Parts: sequence; structure tokens; C-alpha cells
Amino acid sequence: MPSIACLTPTRISRQALTRRVAACAVAMGMSLALGVLAADKPGVEQAAQSEPMKPDEPMVGQMKKKGMMKGDMKKAAEKKDREMRPMIEKEERSMPQSPAKK
Repeated sequence: MPSIACLTPTRISRQALTRRVAACAVAMGMSLALGVLAADKPGVEQAAQSEPMKPDEPMVGQMKKKGMMKGDMKKAAEKKDREMRPMIEKEERSMPQSPAKK
């Protein structure tokens, strides 16, 4: 069984306690300042993502083919959509209407 002396709180002088609290405050302030400085500005990343596609640039990635431009892909997708639209609408009309959710 532990002695009562080890269960009593250790006495810390006021000066030592003040130093420890001050050291913790400085450490927290430094970590906060470094975190703020290291964080990227949100506007920079959003601006890079929202730039419109340039159709006259060559394709990149796995789907690229020799001489194919980005605009060619968009045109092909629009053409396929125009071809498929009547069939999709016909299929939607033939499907039974789902009951309204309560």
C-alpha cells in the first residue's frame, strides 16, 4: 500500500508555476502562429480550380490520342447526348410513376 506522503500534492513555488504556465503559453502561441503562416490561402486554390477548360489544348492523361484536343471530347459528348436524348425521354415516359413519399 502506498504511503500517504506520495498521495499528497507536490508543492511548487509560485515562481516555478508561473514559469511553467508562461512556457506553455509561449509554446501555444508559437504553434498557432506557425499554423497560420503555413496555411494556404483558400482563394489561391479555388482560383486554380475554377479556370475554364481551353478546348484548343491537347488532351492529357490516359484517354489522350494523337492529335486529339480537349474540345473534341466535349463535342463528341454533346453529339452523343443529342443522339441519346430521345431514347432516354421515351424510356422515362414508359416507366411507371413512383408513388409520392410521405
